[in-house]
Amino acid sequence: MIKLTINDIPLEVEAGTTVLEAAKRAGISIPTLCNHPKLTPYGSCRLCLVQVQGARTLQTSCALPAAEGMVVQTETEAVKKARQFVLSMLFSERNHFCMYCQETDGDCDLQQAAYHEGLTHWPITPAYLPFGVDASHPDFILDNNRCILCRRCVRTCDELVGNATLGFEERGSSAYLVADYGVPLGQSSCISCGNCVQMCPTGALIDRQSAYRGRSTDLKHQTTVCTECALGCLRDAQTRDGHLVRLDGWEADEFAEGLLCELGRYRPLKEVRLRLQTPMIRREGTLQPASWDEALRLVATQLKAHGSDQINAAVSPRQNIESLYAFRDFFKESFQLDHAFLLGHDHSAELSQELAADIGSFEASLQDLKSAGMVVVLGTDLTRDHPVAGFIIKRQAARGMKLLEITNEPTHLTVNAANALNLTAADYGPVVEILQALSQSLPTDTLAGQLGWNALQLNAFSGSALDWSQAVFVIGKDFAQPAYRQAFEDLIQLARSQGAKVLPLKGKANATAAARLGLKVWDDPQANRVFFLALGDGHHCEHLTPAFAGSEFKIVHAAYASELTDLADVILPAAIWSEENGHYLSSDSRLNEAAQLLLPQEQSRTLREVLAALAQQVGIPLGDDWQKAIGLAEALAA
Repeated sequence: MIKLTINDIPLEVEAGTTVLEAAKRAGISIPTLCNHPKLTPYGSCRLCLVQVQGARTLQTSCALPAAEGMVVQTETEAVKKARQFVLSMLFSERNHFCMYCQETDGDCDLQQAAYHEGLTHWPITPAYLPFGVDASHPDFILDNNRCILCRRCVRTCDELVGNATLGFEERGSSAYLVADYGVPLGQSSCISCGNCVQMCPTGALIDRQSAYRGRSTDLKHQTTVCTECALGCLRDAQTRDGHLVRLDGWEADEFAEGLLCELGRYRPLKEVRLRLQTPMIRREGTLQPASWDEALRLVATQLKAHGSDQINAAVSPRQNIESLYAFRDFFKESFQLDHAFLLGHDHSAELSQELAADIGSFEASLQDLKSAGMVVVLGTDLTRDHPVAGFIIKRQAARGMKLLEITNEPTHLTVNAANALNLTAADYGPVVEILQALSQSLPTDTLAGQLGWNALQLNAFSGSALDWSQAVFVIGKDFAQPAYRQAFEDLIQLARSQGAKVLPLKGKANATAAARLGLKVWDDPQANRVFFLALGDGHHCEHLTPAFAGSEFKIVHAAYASELTDLADVILPAAIWSEENGHYLSSDSRLNEAAQLLLPQEQSRTLREVLAALAQQVGIPLGDDWQKAIGLAEALAA
């Protein structure tokens, strides 16, 4: 531990702590612009200057390690004058007329710093150059006229996301932010995650959806889990007057660390599907409005009139645990259906659970990706299916972590990696045998030839001092299939023998919870007498259409119109993800809560409300002990 004094307050901090971090722990405020706790200290803005006893000049506290016996003052006259000069220079170099900026009055770090330092006017006459505005991107706008050259966006794209799209051209006050080699943002390698926008301290990067719709302090902020995939990233959802205004990453999230992907940040704000407004019943071949009581009575009558082998029931993995439990309790436990199943084709959650029951627990944590010395990705395009996990791997690979990716088709995961190899495989059967040979430094030429791989590339990669004990095997839906069950088990045994870890990434939002509830995927659904589809706010399932269309009586609980609702005999309007609260279990079994952000539409109901009403109609009880059902009761009690 290191002892130092800041503003006459004695402190004790760990070695490697910066003066800025030490001051924050003591409750001492030092203004910053380029610094962010998630980024490597950079020291470019010079606003965090402090006076250190014995030092010849003022020092940047964000990049200065605390030293034994150091004496620091943060509010001397020299420090205040230097900060005011820095701010005056920043204001003079670009167009920072606050009254025209959507970040003004509380959302701009530059403006806040000026207020903090008592800067009431610009001592230096502005002499800025005009810069063009890049509005080519569909989600945000780049205005270099408001850029302060802090490079937080560049470092975010590089250090946190691993995409390295952003950079600067020219030097000094003439420098400006560019994408790739000066192409418009909308035509660049930008992956539209928006993390640069969230990190920008001024109005240089403007979010299109939320611009001019209120200051941060005008909005209601709620922490809620993202429901677009199974990683369980947490979001800061911002609403105003019954509208969802903006979604940002929640920076206190231990796993995602405040990062979001395009699906989690922008997709929910771009919903254009037609919302269903009222229950509908098909009469004389036409869907017509009906009351909830009328619709529920008709559904209950049909369910009671048919046996367990005559009814199909399907549920979306986007539903919260409470609704999944109600679905399981109603259709599997009470009605004893032969086919109460989970929508989709992703078997990774159920197969992982079956293997854990047979050979013991084997699953790693998503946090293990951050400390892996090597990652082997099997059967998933992380840039498409689980982008935030892809961010972590890409940034680690750019720093030298070894990356082997084996997928159905080439992806962008290895683009900026320093030591990586992407291989494609139509058949994953022989892959584990090759990995076993690599782990034992055995020849792989013959096996590689069977898959059409370049043996020289594979041997070059395997010859780069691979440490399998530091490896994490990331398993995706294309590998975690019933056809490759034995290969999956062999891979787990390989990992155990080498001291490596296995991390299955399990489909959509609540696939892990669904598997724990015994809800499995049915790849080839068949038509039946009655088909109950709990689609919620999910998208149309093309593989389900023939079976659904061929069923005699069709019920859809959905939020949006689709081909499936057009086929239905009864439509029950559903609440969407932002209109109900509930719980979600991430791919590595972290329990997160989804907050209700908005009031539901007047005629919309959640799945658990619908099933509770139907249970009352048919005279069966519904339980509510979902914690015990998914094996979390003891953990939650502790």
